Order: sequence, then structure tokens, then C-alpha cells
Amino acid sequence: MRLICLLVLLALAGHGIAADVETPPASARVVRVYDGDTYTLENGERVRLKGVNTTELRPKEPFGEEAREAAKAFLLGRMVELRYGSVVRDGYGRLVADVLVDGKSLETHLVRLGLGHVFLLPPIEGDVAPLLEAQAAARGERIGIWSDPHFRGPFHITSFHANGRGDEREDPNAEYARICNITDTPQNLSGYRVTNARGRSFRLPEVVIPPGHTFELRSGAGEHQVDPERQIRIHLGSRVPVWNNKVDRLTLLDPRGQIVDVRDHKVASQR
Repeated sequence: MRLICLLVLLALAGHGIAADVETPPASARVVRVYDGDTYTLENGERVRLKGVNTTELRPKEPFGEEAREAAKAFLLGRMVELRYGSVVRDGYGRLVADVLVDGKSLETHLVRLGLGHVFLLPPIEGDVAPLLEAQAAARGERIGIWSDPHFRGPFHITSFHANGRGDEREDPNAEYARICNITDTPQNLSGYRVTNARGRSFRLPEVVIPPGHTFELRSGAGEHQVDPERQIRIHLGSRVPVWNNKVDRLTLLDPRGQIVDVRDHKVASQR
């Protein structure tokens, strides 16, 4: 058995594959910045910044390019320190870490510039108060994303999966969206509604979302998961799919019926 293991290790080395790929690096050089919160290390590993979400480049969203350029200036070509929580990798296999250069946190840097918002996924570890304070300061100054209408309300739709993994005709819960509390205070969903492009409306339950936390909005039936120690999950209770796979719009309305945020889903046409 030892001989077999040794031969496997030698084969991996001969193909340029690190035998200890499962061990996350404590430090490394950043060779590519994809966007404001996603980077590539010199060993080929990809990193997703922990605790912060920046706007997208595809589709292009406001301040996505500015966030990427700020991240580039902060870490591209530099040796960085990677600080992990108990969850080291996300569902895409990327490392999840705060990234520091000379002891300075990229999380705090981007948030204070108004180029990202606090984005916390359980388990929540460490003191997040400084990050929330940096966000409150940037929001108060209305700089970066805070100057855009999509970030004026207490919630922001960070992702919308109208055509999720699986067959939503058999299980509507394959459709989901993720919505974040982008304030520094708890927010109650009581009275809020979501609608689709056809005007179908769903009232959200009385659930408190802590500052910086997200909740998953699933289309199908299920018991709401309201404990903030785990991922908060809300079910719309529909027996059929809510969202059109080709084109649809998710609109979040506050108790007064005012639009808080919208997110479009559109499949690019194939030619």
C-alpha cells in the first residue's frame, strides 16, 4: 500500500499537480483579479473574498469595474495573507478567505470605498462590527454603490436563479434568489412582497434578518429556516414554478408598496 501511495504522489508531481492541493495556503501571490471579490493565486487556486460582495461584471452592474480596479491596485502581484473561517471552500470549490496585504484587510478597504457591501453567510465568525461600521460610513457619504438606486433600500437582491439546478417543474425549490440586508441594523420582512414579471405576488413572512446576513428565497413548499446561526431560508409555497426560465423579473416591494430592488433574468439568445 505504501508503494502504491508513493507511485501516486510521484505521478502527480510528474504532471505538475501539487500533492497537497487539499491544504489551503496561508499566503500566496495573486496573479489575476477577475472582479472585486474573486482572484487567482499563483498555484492556480481561486479565492472568493469572505464577508463582502461586489457588483458583477457579467452582466455589467454599476461600480463592478471600479471594484475590480480597486482590488487590482490592492493585491495584484503581491504576496497576500489568507485568513479562513471554518468553511474553507464554497460550492464552486473556491477558497473563501479574507485577503490581507501588510496586515490590511481587503474586506474593509473595499467596503469603506463604497465598492462592496457586507455579505455574511453562516457560520458567522469573528467580530464583524468594524466591517459594518465601515459600510455605515460609506453609505452615509453615498459613495460608490450607495449612490445607485439599487442600494438605497434596506435589502439588495444579490443573485437570481430563475432556472436553477434541477427540474423546477418537479420541485419549484430549484428556483431561488439570495437577498441581503445591506444596513447595519436588523430588518423585519413583515409586509414585504415579491412579484414576478406577470404580476404574481407573494407576501413574505415575519422574519428578522440580521445586518449583513442574506436569506434564500425558494419558490416551493417547505418550512422556513429562521435561525440566523444557519442560512435563513424562506419558501414561497408555490406548487408550480414561479419564474420563467428565459426572461423574468424579480421585484422586491416594501410594506408601503415601494420598490426596494429589482433583478432581471434573461437568457442570451443563441445565433
